[in-house]
Amino acid sequence: MGVLRALWVGLLGAWVRVGTRLFPPTIHPMVVHFPIALLWVTLLIDLLAWVGGSRDRFLDRAGFWMLSLSLLAIVGAGAAGVLSEQYVRWTPATRAILSAHQRDAALTGVFALGAWLVRWAARYPAPARGERAGWSLAGSGRGRRTWLSTLLVLGATIMVSITGTLGGSMVYGHGVGIPTRVLAHAPGTRTPRS
Repeated sequence: MGVLRALWVGLLGAWVRVGTRLFPPTIHPMVVHFPIALLWVTLLIDLLAWVGGSRDRFLDRAGFWMLSLSLLAIVGAGAAGVLSEQYVRWTPATRAILSAHQRDAALTGVFALGAWLVRWAARYPAPARGERAGWSLAGSGRGRRTWLSTLLVLGATIMVSITGTLGGSMVYGHGVGIPTRVLAHAPGTRTPRS
């Protein structure tokens, strides 16, 4: 376990050293909207597929690829968040909110990964004689939408909404990531304490 922890700390440190040179401090707010939007679109597609019962599996395919893109966006937003937090002066209140924000973001990823794994394991029924096989993940017959995968996508969508609310409260309620000079001139605001 100590080796894995040391490896993780080393990789994280390397990412921070390289990433802070490559990306601006505002990289997290620039990319965080992608997982939010993609998860909501995935949920909408899944719900439409359940209501419409798509015969040609178009909505199944679209939902699977939206979910796959959501996972990539979650990883990207998390990596960007690690970089952006390097530039912030924290207070005890904002540290507590950040901790909850990070926990909920991790839960979002767990739900989304769980949904993707369930879909990866779920096979499409074999086509009847004379029918075309249709699409599946890498021709394996996998990638079908299930009730469990849709429930997990719902969980991921709820968690990303909670995560975004906490992130917004850090910015709009506590001024995290907003330069002190800007806060000092904003009407009705006070400069956060260090």
